[in-house]
Amino acid sequence: MKTTSVFCWNIVFVLVLSLAISNHFVYGQGVLLRSVGAVNDSIGSVATATPIDAAGAIYWNPASISGLEKSEISFGIGVIMPKTRVSSSIEGTPISGSTKGNAGSIPDPSMAFVWRRCPKSPVTFGLGLGAVGGAASLYPSTGSPFDNPILGGRAKSSTVIIMQVTPTVAYQVTDRLSIGVAPIIDLASLSINPMQLGQPLGADYEVHNFGTRYAWGGGFQIGTYYDFKNHFKAGFMFKSPIWAEDLTYQGTKAVDGQVIDDKFDLNLPTTLSLGFSYDGIQDTIIGLDIRYFDYAHTAGFKKGVENGVVRGLDWDSVTSIAVGVERKLNRQLKLRMGYCWNENPIPSRSAMLNVAAPLMMQHVLSVGATYSIVKNLEFSFAYIHAFKAKTTGPFPTGMHGAPLGSVTNEVSANMLSAGVAKKW
Repeated sequence: MKTTSVFCWNIVFVLVLSLAISNHFVYGQGVLLRSVGAVNDSIGSVATATPIDAAGAIYWNPASISGLEKSEISFGIGVIMPKTRVSSSIEGTPISGSTKGNAGSIPDPSMAFVWRRCPKSPVTFGLGLGAVGGAASLYPSTGSPFDNPILGGRAKSSTVIIMQVTPTVAYQVTDRLSIGVAPIIDLASLSINPMQLGQPLGADYEVHNFGTRYAWGGGFQIGTYYDFKNHFKAGFMFKSPIWAEDLTYQGTKAVDGQVIDDKFDLNLPTTLSLGFSYDGIQDTIIGLDIRYFDYAHTAGFKKGVENGVVRGLDWDSVTSIAVGVERKLNRQLKLRMGYCWNENPIPSRSAMLNVAAPLMMQHVLSVGATYSIVKNLEFSFAYIHAFKAKTTGPFPTGMHGAPLGSVTNEVSANMLSAGVAKKW
């Protein structure tokens, strides 16, 4: 009877996995990567109350590292392959065009370490290191402003990389409740060419950025993790804003060679995550995370154009829901799948301001597996398939005297992720 039950659950899992792969979804969660490491990638980023790997537990809830069965060290690398397109037109004229981006691949490295001195110790230590945010776009020159007016006949590119170090400690208060805390250290680089942030609307055609200094930032996260001892678990995480030093950039105006030496205030948002998990089905774990990202009150995102000057990217705060399932097929192989949905942070009114950062991610589907090479040495991989999302908004007056028109940003992406973990 037990063998039949296990066989039936395996069939159900494979059927659900097949149905999931046949659907089309979009990758992403604003400028922040939604997951860290191949295991967390493969289960749809669920981790707040579903501690199945060190990287995901540290990133989404410092208290949840108490729930890991063993000490662990892991290394991973992912490759994000975005596809972007920008189109624009001017009403009442034949001027319109569409340009395909060519940004290439974005690396996504990760490392995580969790250590408990002995199984009965109430204290667990952790350390996370890796990329937690990133994006890139590159639009070649159209040669003429009449081919795609939003580009003005010039090339446009952007790159953002956010690296994070998270030393973590969790304390098991009772056999059910754990609390955790982690200071956060960030190092970020943002390059936009031509530069529009902090410049008059439309001046990005003229200001060519040739240097952006790396910016340091910091914050903290705290969390709780509760085991109900009836197969249900719950967790909550609060992550403060990442307060960063001003982004410093230098450039020149293409028209007259005037030197631009300026700063721009750009932070990362407050994040809240509430999670639940259930492991009452044999060899199966199901997780759910509900999250909130407060972009609307974060420096660099909360404002748009003020008095004709671009003060921010004008994003909305968004809610996100992630669900995931892990199924253990045998002693060596585990399969996972996950789905993550979030609201579009870029409203239509801000489409023009975000040509260089078309991060209107709403849906993501992921699948993956872990295989034990030998006892306590595991290899994991994940595949994420993203499909097109787009935002259309006004192309306002004031940009070189252009009449009202429209601009449309489109984005899609694929991602491959792999990692290895040693447990003891």
